[in-house]
Amino acid sequence: MFFDVGDTLVEGWLPVDEMSVLMREAYVRRFGEREWYEAFVSAQFAAPPDADPLRQETNRWVEEWFANSGIGLDDVAVDHLRSASALPLDTVSRLVAGAGDALRWCKAKDLAVVLVTNTLWRGDDEAWVDWQRFGLADAIDHIVTSHTAGWQKPHEQIFRRALGLAAASPDGAVMVGDRMRQDVWGAKRLGMRAVFRRSSVGAPQEEVDVLPDATIDDLTELPAKLERWL
Repeated sequence: MFFDVGDTLVEGWLPVDEMSVLMREAYVRRFGEREWYEAFVSAQFAAPPDADPLRQETNRWVEEWFANSGIGLDDVAVDHLRSASALPLDTVSRLVAGAGDALRWCKAKDLAVVLVTNTLWRGDDEAWVDWQRFGLADAIDHIVTSHTAGWQKPHEQIFRRALGLAAASPDGAVMVGDRMRQDVWGAKRLGMRAVFRRSSVGAPQEEVDVLPDATIDDLTELPAKLERWL
């Protein structure tokens, strides 16, 4: 069982301005006061136009931003800055109704549970801390973040890494997510089943040429959908 995280397992995000305040406070705690925090927090980081848009290279993007901005990092290591930017999930979001029960139901059915999530700052290590804080780390076998994998969904490499960790073949895996392209299309093109979770956010969806194998509005509906495939 593969699960997306944002708007699938957690939702109710803090507004951006509140997140920015928390991020700046995290930097002060870790590194002391620096003049560049405001500029850094407001910066946008993504693959450059001439690169593969699904390639994830957060540390390189941060290094290039500092070089282009003419700001010295002093004694701050780039990866430490990235890690400090990964605000704990329980401080900026909340669990979706039924999320914990769904994860534990899968474990009770002897299914390997893997979180497969697109992130910017959060690597696998930070993500494990998140789920320890939620009290659900024991219901999860593996975590694959795009930062650590180096590729964002729907790139096949992030799914292949998850399949490898779970020692699973595509036809024995199910992906649950709220994005038709990143989660449903990304999984089904490799031969996996996919469950689409309609998010309360209602974000616009990209058109894809596949349909999910099941659709749910709430994770409490998931066990009944999965039973017929076990």
